[in-house]
Formats: sequence, C-alpha cells, structure tokens
Amino acid sequence: MRKLSLFVIPFAALAACGGGDGDVTPIDGPAANCTVSTASYGDKGALTGVATFASSTMNPAIYRIAVQAALEAAEPTDVLFIDFFTGYEPFGTSMAPTAVVPGTYQLTGAQTDFETCGVCVTVGTNATQTGYDDDYMVTGGSVTVTAVGDAVGETLTLSVSNLQLQHVTIDPMSGATAPVGDGCTTTISNGTFTGMVMAPPMQLTGATELPGRPTKTRF
Repeated sequence: MRKLSLFVIPFAALAACGGGDGDVTPIDGPAANCTVSTASYGDKGALTGVATFASSTMNPAIYRIAVQAALEAAEPTDVLFIDFFTGYEPFGTSMAPTAVVPGTYQLTGAQTDFETCGVCVTVGTNATQTGYDDDYMVTGGSVTVTAVGDAVGETLTLSVSNLQLQHVTIDPMSGATAPVGDGCTTTISNGTFTGMVMAPPMQLTGATELPGRPTKTRF
C-alpha cells in the first residue's frame, strides 16, 4: 500500500481568518442532540478559509487540493471541508489519475462515500484547535470549479450549491462511510470560495489538519 500523506493549514490559522456570517439557527425538535449548529446554513455567501495543494512524491499526477472554511465566526465552529483527490472518480483511477478541471461536479454515488469520492464534501462539527466532534458527509448538491488551483500560488475559485449532509461515521483507515441514522442533517444552499493556494505547512505541533480527519490511502 502507498499512503498519500498530505497536510493542510492548522485550525488556528483558519479560525483567525473568521468565516461566514456566524449566524446559525439552533436545531430543535427530534434532532436536538445533534452536534451540528443548525439544520440549515442557508446562503453562506463568500466563505473565508484556506486552500492547499500537495502531491505524491511517487507520482505527481496524484494530488490533493484541500479547502477548509469556517461556517461560524468563533470557536467552536462547524467547518466545511472540500477535498479534490485525483485517482478517484471522477478524476481517473489510482493507476491512471486525471487532473481536476473546471466544471460542475454532482455529489451523488461515489461522491457520497469518503472511501470512493474524488470530490469530497464534509462538515466537521464543533471544531477547535484540538479536533472536532462529528463528521457530516454530503448526500446531494454540487460543486462548481471555475479556476483550478492545482499548483502553489495559483488561484482556486469554486462555489457550492444545494448541499445536503448527514451525520456519518468515517473509518479513519479506509474512509468507508456509514450513516449514523440519528436524523441529524444539515444543508448549505450556496457558498463561494476564492483564494490563493498555499503549500501545506511543515508537520509541526499543531500544524496538521484537524485531528480526527480521515485520510486517503493508495495502491
């Protein structure tokens, strides 16, 4: 097996950027125990966050573009993660990866399981610098990429539309995703992101992605 080890900006830097409008509607009714802050984020407008690019040293065609964007203004905050993994549908296979290209990507089928997604959209709840509570995986919606930031220093521009997500468990090794079945869901009707893509920081204390985030393995 060959593991693609990729790191993204620490949450401290993400939190310092702020994010969204910070206005959420508390969940009530049968979903009162859900850790997500709201059943509907509505239109988040321009999301504030960070984007990084890293590639495999063994095969540069295998790479990851990662976006982290805070959905609330202060910790703990729910965080939107958008990850593009080449070598996964719709970006070829592990043996024949293809590049991320501009276009609209529907979040159905393989994209609803972290083990198989090439366009992976999740929300982590109640995130702080030490980790987060729960994973919510997309069950529908779309991501539109206008400008692909597939190198450090380039600009990534994208938008999300009609995202629907549910509370799931994600196996930390395989990425296999299973619904919890507790009725906890959330939606994001619209959101945009644009920013310069950065290199991941060195793997120092506090300088990796949020603890608990699943990884992808290859070959």
